[in-house]
Amino acid sequence: MTAADGPARSRTWILAAAICAAVVAAGAAGVRTVGETPPGGARSGAATPPPAQSVEPPPLALPKASWKLTWSDEFNGRGRPAKWTALSGTSWSNRKALHYYDPANAVQDGSGHLVISAKRTGGAAGTACWYGPCDYSSARLETGKTFDQAYGRFAARIKLPLGKGLWPAFWLKRTDAGRSGSATYGEIDIMENRGHETHLVRAYTHSKGRKGGGRLTMPERLDAGFHVYGVDWTPQSITWWVDGQPYAQYPRYPGWPFDKPFYLILNLQVGGTWVGDPNAKTRFPARMVVDWVRVYRER
Repeated sequence: MTAADGPARSRTWILAAAICAAVVAAGAAGVRTVGETPPGGARSGAATPPPAQSVEPPPLALPKASWKLTWSDEFNGRGRPAKWTALSGTSWSNRKALHYYDPANAVQDGSGHLVISAKRTGGAAGTACWYGPCDYSSARLETGKTFDQAYGRFAARIKLPLGKGLWPAFWLKRTDAGRSGSATYGEIDIMENRGHETHLVRAYTHSKGRKGGGRLTMPERLDAGFHVYGVDWTPQSITWWVDGQPYAQYPRYPGWPFDKPFYLILNLQVGGTWVGDPNAKTRFPARMVVDWVRVYRER
């Protein structure tokens, strides 16, 4: 997701070079260029310096590649999706999450969507969270038993829920992480959101001793409609994008762990130290609606 199974979250990120005019303008506000005339004009007796020239880094671009579809789920059926494994219980949650995972909370709706629901349970009998019987249930789906891939384009069309204490995510985890004989951890967060950040998309990588990623401010609330969240992962870099617009990139470094197969994860967490607890304005059931998930390989 997330920090849910990896090292602690970092607040370090690579900001987008070119997102949209509104975001760039907001980011530039109040920033002075070296050589700019100080407030109040030139110093007495000093020549007026020439107007400052604003220099922007080149805009990010998606890797030049031709993609071939290798795996997808369009969620055209009903009930639980066959290509995913739904987890149960609380052992897969961390950072003081308030929920337990229930496979019944992730179903296809018969209209071409997967719906992952977070529900208020009011201390469900037979459940055990760190604070006692769990007050919420949710769902987490993985493809670790059915599909993984090294490199490619990974994308999903998703409508997010919003609200304090909600943490929806679409991410990749290195398949051999945690297995006997492997001490290497790798995680690529394609999309995650803290539900109180109504317009902000976050994305990160996590590996031993290194973190990368970025964030993107969208012009509309993330629950207003569907967006396609994706990552283009090549041997040279990882590039994040939303609706085809790249906003962050992480270049290869010596020894990086992003060179082995990773599997897909979709989940919706409730609570935890990174997002906080739900409040009276958080609506339940909260629904993360996934239209499709698609994976491509370079031709």
